[in-house]
Amino acid sequence: MLRFFMFAFVFLLANSSSAQDSDYLQGQVIQGPFKTDVVSRGELSFLQTTSEEFPVSLVLDVVGVDNKKNRSLVDKYDVAGSDPKIESIFFYPVKGKKNVLVLVSWEITSRGIGTYGTLYQVYAYEKSADNKLVVNKLIRFDKNLSGIEGYQEGEEQHFPYVNAGLIKSYIKKINGAK
Repeated sequence: MLRFFMFAFVFLLANSSSAQDSDYLQGQVIQGPFKTDVVSRGELSFLQTTSEEFPVSLVLDVVGVDNKKNRSLVDKYDVAGSDPKIESIFFYPVKGKKNVLVLVSWEITSRGIGTYGTLYQVYAYEKSADNKLVVNKLIRFDKNLSGIEGYQEGEEQHFPYVNAGLIKSYIKKINGAK
């Protein structure tokens, strides 16, 4: 039953590396810029890239003391049944450290195996020592923060974290708050 879900989850994890690649640093802004204090003098934007495999990227622009913007790739989001859709971006502490959280979705249809609906994945990024954003592994590898709203191998599935408020409530629990 979980074969398809686990394959999709592993595929998403393996293909969302944050290796620098100029193809993902350019493109049309589809959301943003969003000012953030997670990184000093930072702005985040989602770009529509020219890549067929990773059509959406998240970039961080940091304004230096010389007022020039330095852009770095935070992450890129792959095709998983459909192009990725950015559902939400918000800022929330994870284990006492400010994070950027992103909810991404994909429409999936594989009616032959009875799997269709919307696949969701929550991503989180925290500030690194060199003032960049890096993957928060606690969130990335939390199996509860990825799931399907629809049907998987003919069985109805419900993903409970489809918006920022619900994700914050879950993170509050893992942070140890009552």
